[in-house]
Amino acid sequence: MEEERSKKKADSETSKASELEKYWQVVKDNPSDFGGWTYLLHYVEQENNIEAARKAFNTFFKHYPYCYGYWKKFADMEKNLNNFEAAEKEFQDEDIFEEGTTAIPLSVDLWIHYITFYKSQQGESDDAYEKVKALFKRALAAAGREFRSDRLWDLYVSWEEENKKLKEVTAAYDELLTIPTQLYSHHFEKFRKHVKKNHPREILSTDEFLELRQNVVNTLKHDAVLGEDDDDDKLPDKNSDSPPPGMDLDDAPPGLEPDGTTIEKDMMSSEELELMKKKIIEKRKMLHEKNEIEVGKRWSFEEAIKRPYFHVKTLERAQLKNWKDYLDYEIENGTHDSTVILFERCMIACALYEDMWLKYAKYMEEQQPEATSEVYERACKIHLPRKPNIHFSWASFEEKRGNVEKAAQIFEELGENINDMLEITTRKINLERRRGNKEKVEEMYMKCIAESKTSQMSSHFATKYARYLYKVRHDFKKATEILKNALKNDPTNPNILLQLIDVGYQQDPMDQSAILEAFEMALSSDMNNDQKLQFAQRKLEFLEDFSSDPQSIQSAFEEYAKMSKSLYTTRKRPVEDSEESKEKKAKVEVNGSAVATTAAATAAVPADASYQYSHSAWANYAQNSYNYQQAWTPYAATNYYSSH
Repeated sequence: MEEERSKKKADSETSKASELEKYWQVVKDNPSDFGGWTYLLHYVEQENNIEAARKAFNTFFKHYPYCYGYWKKFADMEKNLNNFEAAEKEFQDEDIFEEGTTAIPLSVDLWIHYITFYKSQQGESDDAYEKVKALFKRALAAAGREFRSDRLWDLYVSWEEENKKLKEVTAAYDELLTIPTQLYSHHFEKFRKHVKKNHPREILSTDEFLELRQNVVNTLKHDAVLGEDDDDDKLPDKNSDSPPPGMDLDDAPPGLEPDGTTIEKDMMSSEELELMKKKIIEKRKMLHEKNEIEVGKRWSFEEAIKRPYFHVKTLERAQLKNWKDYLDYEIENGTHDSTVILFERCMIACALYEDMWLKYAKYMEEQQPEATSEVYERACKIHLPRKPNIHFSWASFEEKRGNVEKAAQIFEELGENINDMLEITTRKINLERRRGNKEKVEEMYMKCIAESKTSQMSSHFATKYARYLYKVRHDFKKATEILKNALKNDPTNPNILLQLIDVGYQQDPMDQSAILEAFEMALSSDMNNDQKLQFAQRKLEFLEDFSSDPQSIQSAFEEYAKMSKSLYTTRKRPVEDSEESKEKKAKVEVNGSAVATTAAATAAVPADASYQYSHSAWANYAQNSYNYQQAWTPYAATNYYSSH
């Protein structure tokens, strides 16, 4: 029986391990599959396997650190499994709450969850107040200026009141009443109640209390002097039983007051007390009114934010536009700190939008360049590992700052995430060119040519390499060699032949024989007739512009004219032979029309014509310099110098 139970247990564990591995395989194959992650996390939660949960959650947070709900679930799992130390302090160098609040410092919910848990762990220890206070201060410094941070502030104020720290409550309100938050009016009302139910000496710092009291005393004394002017004719009644001025019948000598007598009763009148409270509120009301104006300016933007949390689902266009407009407003009108906070809020909701990260990075580059790399790093390494534009921008930023090695590393990591992207390879090569690493440039080009999967891609790199060789290195011989080798594998590629022609043009003096050789290679290749005709036109143009041999020009003209006529005839015949053309022609003959109905042919230049032409045939020829990269336009055989 014992063996059977052991076998069943082993089989069950094996089955669970196999099932867990299946969930893992999904996210290993595609780390950006958010749905796959949720299934994995749900599975480890159900199994109550804390080791499996730690591995799953920690790996998940490397890809999606803005998911507050999963941080809370992870912490709750540790707590429920009686692993209190792991949930609060370091566990295998990882602290759940610390990791979470570092990943999402603006998460009010996560801070509240952390503080609540921490308070329960501290209990009645001697230094509990100091420790919890320190955590509150960290939370408020990180998230206290967030527009929707009201719950965190309320929790802190209530906690200070519970601990009878009324001066700390006032200090908290002094800061809070200057911060634009959603419940700004609620906080001011709570502050008014705080002042009215407590004595000023208990809620104000010593300096402010004494200063304010002196101000109140002076005010009352001034009012009393004004009142005495009206009673100067009144003399005191000697027979009156009234006590001396300033004393009540119940007064005792100072220092001998009955037990329980408060200093306030002895030293402050109710009039002084009320006036002091009034002045405390009036002073803060000025802050509140100023803050109210700032809240009003932002209210429409805040009201339009429907999804302030992270989600992989696409945001509506209206939401994205609102974030952009809000950021533009804050950049223009807010402080640097308020703008950064708003950007960080935006990045939580728009973490998967490349243009938002680019906007943030651009702002930081202008305002705080030393912090820009951190923004790029979060975007590229966590949220957008497969988005090229943000990586290109980061590499450019680092290169401008002189961190060329860092820029090269960025390209390498991007290449690992996106295989066979042409622009990544090109940028890597050009980075090496800019820093003068000639050997590395040539090595990378040769590797690209050799490892290209298609002849077209190999030709692409060959033409770029050749252009680098003859334009930058002025190595015309090697450039020609590279192009001719490429032509062996891709003999009908016009770009290679155009590069060969340009190699001859770029030399000083110009290598006419190399240029003519390239033209002959093009005209004798298996390219289609349209492409050959274009090369024939270019050849004619080249000889006309640079040759001193009239016979070679005439021969080129005859060759071009013959090709043009042949191509025109080939295209015209199917139209003439069509049934529709025959019907039209027959109909005209029956009616006795003298007008030909077939399309008028463009006069073709006979192959044996002499090399002569009228100026009218050249009317459309634009005198542009030779540029092999420009596109050729359609032309008739009688006007072979097309504008280009």
